[in-house]
Amino acid sequence: MVVHIDSTMPQACPLTLVQSRSLLGFCRRVGAVFFTVNFLYVKGKKSEQLAHTFYQRFGIFSCGERLLKNVCGKGFQLRKSWVLNDESIKAILTETRGNLFAYNVLCLPEDWLFYIGDAIILQVVSHEQEATMRLSETQYAEFKTLGIAHQQGQPQWSGLPEVPMRGTSPR
Repeated sequence: MVVHIDSTMPQACPLTLVQSRSLLGFCRRVGAVFFTVNFLYVKGKKSEQLAHTFYQRFGIFSCGERLLKNVCGKGFQLRKSWVLNDESIKAILTETRGNLFAYNVLCLPEDWLFYIGDAIILQVVSHEQEATMRLSETQYAEFKTLGIAHQQGQPQWSGLPEVPMRGTSPR
């Protein structure tokens, strides 16, 4: 099933530090062991240095390139990835000031993807202030205990299919 977390829904708000930590901890408990992230920048501008220093800080969590599922059912791609563990969760929370939806283009990382194996479990799109999760019924029962406002179903913008698609690896 697909779950949609939207901080712009009625009765919702940006994720708190506790909610962000709980969400990342939940991902680890259900088997997520690595993630990817982007940092947009303009070459030759301050944002390039911010991106460079961000990737340096996260270098200790690097686990190299992996063949990972892309969003929107667009097959697999070799992507830089980082280990998801207690230390990297702390680093993510520091970078986002405790809110996984934190967004400031050219100043903060965005588009966090968390993986179980090569399949996405959590897609955070910071500029939309939203996230999408793909969960089993058992995982959903545990997720509900986190108390994070959400809806079931696919948001219009997300390309995360309800079931991971296979057989579309690069040539």
